[in-house]
Amino acid sequence: MRRFIRYLYEYEQGKRIRNVGFVNVEQDDMESTLHIHGKGLRLAGGDALELYLFYEEDGRLIGILQGEIAYMGPSVNYRLKYTGEDTGTPENFERIRGILLKNRSNRKFAAVWDDAPADVDNMRLWTEQRGAELSVDAVDEEDRDVQTDSENTGKEQSAMEEERTSEEDWEAGKQESASGGERLAEAPENILDEVEETDADVEVQQEERGEDCPWKITKIQRAEISMLPRCEWRLANNHFLLHGYYNYRHLVLLDDGKVLRLGVPGIYHEKEARAASGFGFPEFISADKTRLSLSAAECSEEERFGYWCRQVRKPVR
Repeated sequence: MRRFIRYLYEYEQGKRIRNVGFVNVEQDDMESTLHIHGKGLRLAGGDALELYLFYEEDGRLIGILQGEIAYMGPSVNYRLKYTGEDTGTPENFERIRGILLKNRSNRKFAAVWDDAPADVDNMRLWTEQRGAELSVDAVDEEDRDVQTDSENTGKEQSAMEEERTSEEDWEAGKQESASGGERLAEAPENILDEVEETDADVEVQQEERGEDCPWKITKIQRAEISMLPRCEWRLANNHFLLHGYYNYRHLVLLDDGKVLRLGVPGIYHEKEARAASGFGFPEFISADKTRLSLSAAECSEEERFGYWCRQVRKPVR
């Protein structure tokens, strides 16, 4: 086991300008654990930080998105565990050189394992779907395009959800990939009212199901989303899903015989409900309703631990 600590610096115009914390790193041949501690980042409450692992290739940094850290201030304390499955390809695991945190206004904070300055402004994003790298700074612009395209194709997507054949699933996947599918924009101001109504509906549904509800519950890894129809594969890169997955190292599929749900582990509270709904996971199901056996790393001692869920299409047999 290797253990070391590296400073976390804020970068501006490609240069380190100040120290804002540190990263405690624990590594072995199969897994790395990072404890990220930041203070004095001077961010607004309610901001968020995208978290990337990065490595260097041909003199350029390649970033691999690991999720998003909600910043409530005044400090950041976050734990990330990752394996070869989380670094794009297993070969990249040994190549990881550091981490980058980036907020919506493009402020950047980085820690580098060899403690040398990093060219974070020119980092490219590793994406398996594209088979190439994408500029990290272009992602925000792409997300705005995704929202516009999603609004324009809303009627087509509703129609596609009524189609069930394998050929139609593939076609739906192509169209949703073209439009970006998932809405990544911030939730509207009135979404909290919608979340409160959804939560009330969920409690009624849970009471109606009862403790002996005939759910079939399957614990899965992020890569196993590929077992679903192609049109659902985009969810593997949903920011909210990534956040829950990298905190608790698993997802779930809940099948009640009629509806299949994809569940992201998390703790119920008001702000989390708003984020979950904004990213397409409006339904919350308490863990005690699932009777799922979990390790200490896969759950929380918080009383309201459970799963944020959305309906997904069942695999075509």
